[in-house]
Amino acid sequence: MMKMKMMGIIGEKLDIDFVISTGDNFYESGLNGVDDPAFQESFTNIYTAPSLQKPWYTVLGNHDYRGDVEAQLSPVLRKLDSKWICMRSFIVDTEIAEFFFVDTTPFVDKYFLEPKDDVYDWDAILPRKHYLSNLLKDVDSALKESSAKWKIVENNVDVYMNGHDHCLQHITSMERIKMGIIGEKLEIEFVISTGDNFYEDGLTGVNDTAFYESFSNIYTAPTLQKQWYIVLGNHDYRGNALAQLSPVLKKKDRRWLCLRSFIVQAEIVDIFFVDTTPFVDKYFTNPGDQTYDWRGVSPRTSYISKQLKWKIVVGHHTIKSAGHHGNTEELESQLLPVLEANNVDFYVNGHDHCLEHIVDTKSQIQFLTSGGGSKAWRGDIKEWNQEELKLYYDGQGFMSMEITETVANFSFYDIFGNVLHKDSLYKNLHSSM
Repeated sequence: MMKMKMMGIIGEKLDIDFVISTGDNFYESGLNGVDDPAFQESFTNIYTAPSLQKPWYTVLGNHDYRGDVEAQLSPVLRKLDSKWICMRSFIVDTEIAEFFFVDTTPFVDKYFLEPKDDVYDWDAILPRKHYLSNLLKDVDSALKESSAKWKIVENNVDVYMNGHDHCLQHITSMERIKMGIIGEKLEIEFVISTGDNFYEDGLTGVNDTAFYESFSNIYTAPTLQKQWYIVLGNHDYRGNALAQLSPVLKKKDRRWLCLRSFIVQAEIVDIFFVDTTPFVDKYFTNPGDQTYDWRGVSPRTSYISKQLKWKIVVGHHTIKSAGHHGNTEELESQLLPVLEANNVDFYVNGHDHCLEHIVDTKSQIQFLTSGGGSKAWRGDIKEWNQEELKLYYDGQGFMSMEITETVANFSFYDIFGNVLHKDSLYKNLHSSM
């Protein structure tokens, strides 16, 4: 409990935007279903500090695969706690950093060849070779094309795409009813809004009643109580654009997820959400009587080129580690070359129950292990080049990261909030990455 308390204190001090969990979320054997009380006991009732009531971006660990994996991926858990966001592999694209979350467990041979007494939930993974091949291609492609063109493959994933309908307020009762009926018929998994969410002039702020009048109180059908993935339209930029991006709205309605640009990666489809408004010249050169909220966009050329992006990959398993599990050979041979070829800055993982910072003279990547969340393995350390092993702590703790366009500061803490190690990585303003 001391660690959770200190996480809250550090979170408040740093004014964090979100939390990352690197897997093994429910030790030892995941959840047994969406009704497993362990979700409340090990997550909701534990991380209660106000500063931790932000989105938790979560990947699966090998222990999670020993239970009902689909339970952790289910939108039902988001209904129980709006903080919870768990997918197999996905990307969060912020203003100055991209976080690539990778499902690493299926890479590890021993879970398939020598499972011992453990039973793993591989239902959505098999055939494994096909799953891994597609995943590596997706990671490579996403890292290469972070400026992102749309790529939507339609098959068995049912979604809604809704937007530029000149406005949610103007949608008729019959249309709303029909959306609910069709949603039930198709058993949709999520809804997409393609912008112009609040016509004509966006929101005035996070307390604008239009949010309820045009969203929460409009889409009330049970089948529409799913995740809504939302991009901004040009009319949204006429108001307070940052209000729609604010986590405050998620607290008001857990369905709301609005970011400038991001990627949702499902089993058979990648959906790339792109903030297109800043590309259109006339909004800048001939705005007429309109005033646009370009905060976070200016200078425009820098925003569009995205040349200063940090690339951060998050997975459960180690690539480099001096801890109990050591290096994961499958990831070293398959995933690491992809990350290195695409100028990834950080690889952040769990799995080993320790805190680590490793640099590799053969790689530009900083390897960070934050696996001391629940229990630690004391004294379990392998020999390592001390010039590369910047930190090894075999106790409980956590880490934080603060990122600007030119510097990423990261710190490791023990359960009392004492700083164990801190370091910085700098990015050249004129980088061509």
